[in-house]
Amino acid sequence: MDFTKIPLFSAMGRRMTWLGQRQELLAQNIANADTPGYTAQDLKPQNFSDVLKTSIGAPLQMASTSGGHIGGARDNGKGRMEKSPDPEKLLSGNAVTLEDQMMKTAQTAMDFQLTTNLYKKHISMIKTALGRGGV
Repeated sequence: MDFTKIPLFSAMGRRMTWLGQRQELLAQNIANADTPGYTAQDLKPQNFSDVLKTSIGAPLQMASTSGGHIGGARDNGKGRMEKSPDPEKLLSGNAVTLEDQMMKTAQTAMDFQLTTNLYKKHISMIKTALGRGGV
């Protein structure tokens, strides 16, 4: 069975790819912490509505059953690189704060673990539904 054809699994795969790319950039930032003139970089955050659109193919619209419902706004941000807004800049022109980079690295690792666990749980549910036992 090809799980990449299931929209949920393809979305999780793209999320894991994005997290891997972010981890690479953060590691590069940490490696260049003493490089004069180096500016920290980060990936633009993923937008859930964009992930949902690309997973399903057709844009989804929010259904409003009452005139009092609030409409949603769209943001077309892609997973592009951008300069990380680290608050400090050294005399050498380096703008890498190790503490911030380490916190971002830890958050990325936790997000990757969460996505991996979700992937495993969904595989287990599919196995259970097929009668192949998946605990």
